[in-house]
Amino acid sequence: MIRLGVIGCGGVTEQRHLPALRQVSGVKVVALADIDSARLERVAEQFGVARRYTAYSDLIESNDVDAVAVCVPPRFHAEIALATLEAGKHVLIEKPLALNLSECDLLSVRATAHSALKVMVGFNMRWHRLVREAREVISSGELGDIKLVRTVFTSGVRLREDFADWRKEQETGGGALFELGVHHFDLLRFLLRSEAEEVYAASASEGETACVLIRMKCGAQVLSAFSEGTGENHAIEVYGARGWLRISCYRADGLEQFSVVEYTGAIATRLRKLAQTFLLLPRMLQQARQGGDHVASYAEEWRHFVGAITRDSPVECALLDGRRALEVALAAQEASATKRAVKPGCIGTASASR
Repeated sequence: MIRLGVIGCGGVTEQRHLPALRQVSGVKVVALADIDSARLERVAEQFGVARRYTAYSDLIESNDVDAVAVCVPPRFHAEIALATLEAGKHVLIEKPLALNLSECDLLSVRATAHSALKVMVGFNMRWHRLVREAREVISSGELGDIKLVRTVFTSGVRLREDFADWRKEQETGGGALFELGVHHFDLLRFLLRSEAEEVYAASASEGETACVLIRMKCGAQVLSAFSEGTGENHAIEVYGARGWLRISCYRADGLEQFSVVEYTGAIATRLRKLAQTFLLLPRMLQQARQGGDHVASYAEEWRHFVGAITRDSPVECALLDGRRALEVALAAQEASATKRAVKPGCIGTASASR
């Protein structure tokens, strides 16, 4: 049994990680930490966690904790993850990995020095059921050479009264590029098995909304739109020479595949989709009772991490993956500021504070 301590009791911990961990065998949440004592007490009571700390160092130094989840604002990710490694504990770090590439590199150096410990970046969307299925389709070659990818990830989070102050500033890891964009920058690599080569971007409303153009090394062109000040949507479309597919992440039946001669509104296409949805209905209802595909993606992420610890196997989403996604986010930030195309990985640490 892996004894887990979670640092940070914000929304992602309360609404995603802790509900998901209830579904995962081989791991038990034994301690929580948060500087907000009232929030700490409320979340700990809700999930029945007895040990509670207002100082993260006390949790890390506990002999009864084997692994730590770092779920705090991004500006503290590197500091807490480094302390966790020095304490000899496995660590899962929520995205984005850090705020600059120097911190990513320092984490990699320390992780190499503690090679017996597992270090993973929390890109839960890699474990989303529809994303995994789409990756298999793309890898099989059914779509042919990928020409174009279009993604959108929007949220009304900034319209909520409990929107945290740190999430309003790009300097502290807030903004659409860091909070939403990094998910897709990672998924592009995951789905296409290719790296970003050049990035251009434009953003508005102090980072609330951003549009990003990316040229991938495989030749695919990518158009991505992100916003934190509108309705909820999360979709990815991948267009190839022989067909295309669409992932609607908020729909249980959200994976659709089309040939190059099909129209999405054609009667035959709609009837086929209706039949597929009917066949999937029992599975969809069961998934909904467990919190839906998003909670399930966190549960699968944790099963993978726990398995990597217990079997001493590699983690799928390593520090390099976290660095690559951050490279694109920083390049997009720089491109928006300078109105020019930027190559990922060529941005100095100063770009993180623009």
